[in-house]
Amino acid sequence: MVERDLRTGDLELDRLMTEFQASSQEFSDVIGMVGDVVGQAASPDDKIRVRVSSSGQLVGLHIDPRAMRLGSHELAETIMNLSRLATEDAARHVLEVTRPYLGEDDQPSELRRRR
Repeated sequence: MVERDLRTGDLELDRLMTEFQASSQEFSDVIGMVGDVVGQAASPDDKIRVRVSSSGQLVGLHIDPRAMRLGSHELAETIMNLSRLATEDAARHVLEVTRPYLGEDDQPSELRRRR
């Protein structure tokens, strides 16, 4: 993107435009960080591991050949449970990334951060 000189001659308008540009970049950075979030969960014996995106979409599944000894019902149940846990893990990470930008409980939830 090409940077443009945003000076209008109106000091207040120039200040607002500069703040808006900085906020827009910061928002874009936060969206990028959220997009990079991955949630993970593994069975206690580590034979089954699940990875999900920040939206909960399955992005990785590892099934150790020894886990195939489980019945199909138990294997499916384990994968579903781990998927839920990985999604919860991703949600926690998204909250960690976005928490500094969220408003107070008694104020509207909008992105903001004062440095």
